Amino acid sequence: MRAGALRCAELATRRFLDAPPERRRAGLLHGGAGVALLCLRLHRRNGDTALLDLAERSLRADLDRCVTSVFGSLQVDEGRRTMPYLGAGSVGVGIVLDDYLEHRSDEAIERVRPHIVRAARSSFYVQPGLFRGLAGMVLYLSRTTTPGTGNAQVRRQIDALSRYAMRYRGHLAFPGEQLMRLSMDLSTGTAGCLLALAATRRERPAQLPFLPPLRRTQNRPLPWSGTNEVK
Repeated sequence: MRAGALRCAELATRRFLDAPPERRRAGLLHGGAGVALLCLRLHRRNGDTALLDLAERSLRADLDRCVTSVFGSLQVDEGRRTMPYLGAGSVGVGIVLDDYLEHRSDEAIERVRPHIVRAARSSFYVQPGLFRGLAGMVLYLSRTTTPGTGNAQVRRQIDALSRYAMRYRGHLAFPGEQLMRLSMDLSTGTAGCLLALAATRRERPAQLPFLPPLRRTQNRPLPWSGTNEVK
């Protein structure tokens, strides 16, 4: 099983890095950040520093796809638009950068992180979902160790997330893609929003697979009191 996992990491990295830059996608779900996360988790198991090298190359390839906005936020450039989100945007890259820096110091990458934080602190996102909306920003801000982030920023985005909350059969629900109908799934809907809220807990925070709380994360008090109710 271990040999098979290493082979998967090798093939995934090679396929990603050998592709022409214009054909590469960026981010956690489809880009270099996802490949880097695989390498980092394998490195934690076997200590092979070559896996850190592969993770670094994959992350830098994603960063090469990013641009800085006039507001100082770093976002993935998709040509016709820029994306800050967890699934295919700069915040997804940033969440893996945090993991990488737990294993290896890198001043250039450290300088990038505050610009990703700015992308997660915007005052408006169209959708509430985890991978392409505000809930992903709550998850990232509650987990990152980037200087300048803390409970105030997390609470602000939780308050913003509450604006999307609705009642459905007496329970909490959130709209999904394009806000056209309610969604209960992890990617676009209520499950993802609730996971992001539960990730802010001080003790036993919720987490996505392969993205446990960082070892450097300080114990933070719960930034959400649970008093915001859906009317």
